[in-house]
Amino acid sequence: MQTSKQNQVLIIGAGPTGLVMAIWLKKRGINFRIIDKASAPGLTSRALAVQARTLEFYRQLGIADDLIEAGITAPELILRRNGKIAARAKFGAIGKNMSPFAYLLFCSQDVHEALLCKVLKKMGVEVERQTELVEFKQDNRSVTAKLKSPSGEETVTVDYIVGCDGAHSVVRHKMPAEFPGGAYSQIFYVADVIATGEAVEKYVQVSVSQKDFCII
Repeated sequence: MQTSKQNQVLIIGAGPTGLVMAIWLKKRGINFRIIDKASAPGLTSRALAVQARTLEFYRQLGIADDLIEAGITAPELILRRNGKIAARAKFGAIGKNMSPFAYLLFCSQDVHEALLCKVLKKMGVEVERQTELVEFKQDNRSVTAKLKSPSGEETVTVDYIVGCDGAHSVVRHKMPAEFPGGAYSQIFYVADVIATGEAVEKYVQVSVSQKDFCII
């Protein structure tokens, strides 16, 4: 088993949160490693909406325009019931004079992650894939973590560990930190599909005010 201390920060999880953390640290000149137990970035849409505040931070990183170009901007959201408009959420009007991004941006998480990975790679950093956090312990000076990868186990000591590993976070469970919340009684399904015809017009429940995109 290898033991090392060459980095100040260890980021667990290479979703959008972990990737953005890595980009910020790189810009600040802080040494870090970013690991993810998955063998590759996600290939499905999952999370879709990107809020104005996120884009404001991305503008500071110089990547807001790239993400906007990759997604679909929605100045308003239309709620439908049985094919009829039930309500509208006019983001453009709500955010007027408050943000340069007065809309909701729809960009699937796989596209979002791919863009962030590309930015990080240009900065000379690669995500360490198929590498997971097994356990960690901390004292007043540092954090010692045990990692597992295809090449074996490794123990690293860092100043900080950052848990960006989602709802089932190993970091959160080990701390432990609570994740308060509840479950919906309804069942929701997420699917990536291409749909056309009368059925889409009749049964669509939510749509943005641009063609070629809807949430049903």
